[in-house]
Amino acid sequence: MTNVATVSVHASGYLLHRHHPMTQYPRQPDVDLLGLEFDADGRRARFELVPGVARHDGALYGGTAIAVSVATMEAATGRGSLWVTTQYVATAQLSDIVECTTDVVAMGRNVSQAQVTGRLGDKVLFTSVGSTAIPREGGLEGQFVPMPEVSQPEDIKPMVFGPAQASGFRGFTAQVEYRLAEVHGPKGSVSQLALWARINGDRPATPASIAFVADMVPGAIARAVGMVGGGTSLDNSLRFGRIPDDEEWILLELRAQMAVGSHAHGSVKVWSRAGLLLAVGGQSTNMRQLVPEAEWEKLGAAGGNAE
Repeated sequence: MTNVATVSVHASGYLLHRHHPMTQYPRQPDVDLLGLEFDADGRRARFELVPGVARHDGALYGGTAIAVSVATMEAATGRGSLWVTTQYVATAQLSDIVECTTDVVAMGRNVSQAQVTGRLGDKVLFTSVGSTAIPREGGLEGQFVPMPEVSQPEDIKPMVFGPAQASGFRGFTAQVEYRLAEVHGPKGSVSQLALWARINGDRPATPASIAFVADMVPGAIARAVGMVGGGTSLDNSLRFGRIPDDEEWILLELRAQMAVGSHAHGSVKVWSRAGLLLAVGGQSTNMRQLVPEAEWEKLGAAGGNAE
């Protein structure tokens, strides 16, 4: 068991937290979402590549790899996630069993450092590095950027991702609901893509589930050049803030940054409905799957990321 927090507001406007020994790792919602099975020591885990954690083509979804890395680091250290960076090396296919090993390379009083490797047999699929931590009582707290003004999820229809398939195969989007938000603000200040997202089944947001749904930067890059589609992720990084226990809908504020020779970079901010910044991150991707919007519509799609 480790620490979670209750929140009170100091007169200065900063958030103060008192910690209670309640959270247990791995978090059960993450185990259910990802289909994880852990060894007794928490440092080895595995999952089967079933449709709910796969891309639309049946390959390993990048959001699954980073989410598994978060969940396994927390399980191995008994602490909540602070940051994670995942490098995508190779892929797997439906029915494959992915083995994950976590090496805890440092275990400090408040901060742990860990490395996660996901393998299919002898083949490395992904590697991750990151930290977990226990928040310091009375330490610096604050939020220094505002949430954009957006339309609310109740006012928006759910999105459909990827070209229609006769089989009805939906991959990871069978576990997630996305809604395209309208962002209000001066020209040039508005992100290329803003998505409300939630895990189906009334499950609250966790660092791992945020990582699972936030693998959407390629969609923003496509939109920035007037196209629809996405790409193959090369890496993905997230840095986590406070995540309330009862958060359901989260907002992904996605921005394209730059591209060179089809290799592109972008960023994401993750917000609660109340305007709390839950996470920030960045992603690099190989943008090989771009089509004009009119052609995408002919394929029977209504937006999204080709991953």
